[in-house]
Order: sequence, then C-alpha cells, then structure tokens
Amino acid sequence: MYLDKLFINTKVVIDYKVSILGFTDIHCHIIPTVDDGAQSMEQAQEMIRIAYAGDTRRIIATPHYGTSRAKASAGIIVTRFRELLRWTKDNYPEMELFLGQELSYRHGLDEQLKRGAAFSMADSHYALVEFQPDDEYSRIRQGLQAVQMAGYWPILAHAERCQRLAANIDYIEELVHMGIYIQINAKSVTGENGWQCKSCTKKLLKRELVHFVASDGHDTKKRIPSIQKAIFQISSRYGKKYALKLSVVNPGKVIADEFIE
Repeated sequence: MYLDKLFINTKVVIDYKVSILGFTDIHCHIIPTVDDGAQSMEQAQEMIRIAYAGDTRRIIATPHYGTSRAKASAGIIVTRFRELLRWTKDNYPEMELFLGQELSYRHGLDEQLKRGAAFSMADSHYALVEFQPDDEYSRIRQGLQAVQMAGYWPILAHAERCQRLAANIDYIEELVHMGIYIQINAKSVTGENGWQCKSCTKKLLKRELVHFVASDGHDTKKRIPSIQKAIFQISSRYGKKYALKLSVVNPGKVIADEFIE
C-alpha cells in the first residue's frame, strides 16, 4: 500500500521502492535580509546546513508579506532567493528550495494574490496566511474565506498561536470542514513555545486536525529550521503514518499543486 511507510535511519520509505530522503518544511524565513529571518547570506547558508542535518530535503521559503516585518519588494525577494538557490545547488544538491510567502491577512489580500503582488506557495494554489494572535475568530474565518473565494487553498499559519482558536478547538475543526489547512510549528509540538501552545497542538494532533508541521525557522540559534524532533515525537505518540503525512505527503502535494483530501 502507498501509505505503508516506515522510518529507517531517519529516511522515509514508501512501498519499499521509492525512498524520500527527508522531510519538507513549508514555512521557513530563510531568504537573507528580506524580513526578520536570516540577516545575511552566511546565516541563510548556516540555516541550510542545520535543516539538512535534521533530515529536511525540501524547503518552501516564506518571507513575510503585508506586515512591518517585511523589508523587501517582490523583485528583491526573487533575486535573493535565486542567489541562495544557486549556493544550495552547488553545496547541497539534494536540498530543494521553493518560493512562497507568509501572508499577513488584510483586506484585499485575495486581489494581491491574483495579480502576483503576493506569492502563493511554490507557485501553487496553496497560500500560507497568518493572523494576529489576538484576532477574533470571525475575522480569521472571513479572511480565509476571502482567500478561498479567490481560488486559493488557504493554509492557516501556526494556528496554535491564535488565541481564540487555541481556546476553542471546535473553531479549528470548523475551519478544517470549510477546506482550510492547518499548519503548526515544530517547537509548539516539543513544548519549546510554552505550555499553552503545546497543549493546543496536543489537542489538534489527537483529533487529527493538523495538515503540516513546519519549523517557522528564522535563525541559527533560537528558531532553527528543523522539524525532526517534532516529527519523531508525533510518530511515537500518534503513529508513523500521521507523522509522515504531516512532513512528507501533504507538503509534497503543495509543491505538486495537488489537492489534499
């Protein structure tokens, strides 16, 4: 069966025929000097090394959009992404990089996506959308619906950080039933983002309301680009099949622009 998967020496094996040598991280601020992530090309290169050492083999770079943390135009983002991509191909040929953005929701985001001012994920129908921690559920729901109505498949970034959602998991279940995809941060799974985030992610994982685990990596010290520890914990507690779905199968569908059932 396609979904008969195993961890073997931190490698993923599917059907004992196709070997995927690592995880896919769909949320990472690795492009240098475009937001509050990597602050130099050297730091971005070190983040690539860290990700590779943690068995990540695909990264969607997601610089901020629509917030004060965004520091560069679309043209500069593309230029610096290509520079990092060239270095990565020369030094880590097994690592693949793709371009997306973490889109801070505001009115008109749907139109900005349509005209290419804001980037979808790896040029797919998927869009990674974030909200402020204290946003009301009605704003989150309506904003995601607006992106959806524009023809995109929204991924809610680090849902566990949204206070109204963390306080009422039924809200997240409602979003999932609407066709919204849920991303959580690896450090929330391991408890490094505090007990509230850990408690929320535990509830979400138990109810299988999560579609992606990502690093939300920003640097080489406190917010590193690695999901390995979290994925192993999920594998141990909730099963290998689910862990691989969150770190390999679903992210692969984003890159392939395939719909996740």
